[in-house]
Amino acid sequence: MSYTYSLSDVTRNDQNKTGDKAAHLGELIHAGFDVPPGFCVSAAAYHDGVAAPLNEKIIARIAASEIDDPVELESVAEDIRSWIENAPMPAALVDEICGAMNAFKSKSFAVRASRIVEDVPNPAASGLQQAYLCVVGIDNVLKNIRQCWASPWNSRAIYFRHRKKMDQRQVTMAVVVQPMIEAEAAGVMFTANPLTVAVDEIHSDATWGLGEAVIAARWKPDHFVVGKNDLAIRSRTIPTKSVMDVVSADGTMQTIAVTQDKQEAACLNDAQVVALAALGKQVETHFNRPQDIEWCRVGDKISLLQTRPLKKR
Repeated sequence: MSYTYSLSDVTRNDQNKTGDKAAHLGELIHAGFDVPPGFCVSAAAYHDGVAAPLNEKIIARIAASEIDDPVELESVAEDIRSWIENAPMPAALVDEICGAMNAFKSKSFAVRASRIVEDVPNPAASGLQQAYLCVVGIDNVLKNIRQCWASPWNSRAIYFRHRKKMDQRQVTMAVVVQPMIEAEAAGVMFTANPLTVAVDEIHSDATWGLGEAVIAARWKPDHFVVGKNDLAIRSRTIPTKSVMDVVSADGTMQTIAVTQDKQEAACLNDAQVVALAALGKQVETHFNRPQDIEWCRVGDKISLLQTRPLKKR
């Protein structure tokens, strides 16, 4: 059995085995968009690495608990995540992941959860990390894959599945692994207003370096609003940017000072703002609904790191 799939071999029809993130990235690749190469560790890997050896132990732990007690439920969740994060992986799976990584001459990788089923309304609200950037070495990649596998086992998700009478044995997870891009700028784009879902405008947030700080709202990004029909820039807000995240020489993430000449400067020029909006408009057309897109820029080249349906905030 193959546990990994190149993103270039995946389409949106493969979501049940590769999860939403991988399926959307593969769909973008097939549609001709620029997406960094990578691979997906499939749901079958989760099944053989976690579900088969641990499911009955997990179900017994939940059944023996008072699930309406928040303190006890949190203890249950912590136990289950610890079991998963410390579980040995099948040797065949480790070998396959190593082989997939070795196909890329990269010093570090991004490891991101790719959900099969939306078992909570907002997975990000669980407080558990869903993505790991600048991961160096096979041991750390394997560790972060296990942590992605453990992410559905937070107290909020366990309780939600219990209340909805969802079988806890059906929990599964895929993982996307991609070489890190040494981005000059990065951020997120919404192809409709994320607060009102007004469909005639595109909103983009951008910062120097890697975009994780924008996603995690660690500091205020540049903000651009572009008209969807005429691609005219309607407004821009350019705050002072004093620090940025970058890929360091050893592949790890490093936060450094922004040089003086860039602190007050926009990290996208007008042509790049318009090009990014045009790209977002094309992605929205392909998926036939407004999108929430993560992107990065190297020079004038814009690559797409994720797309998903836009939900009103």
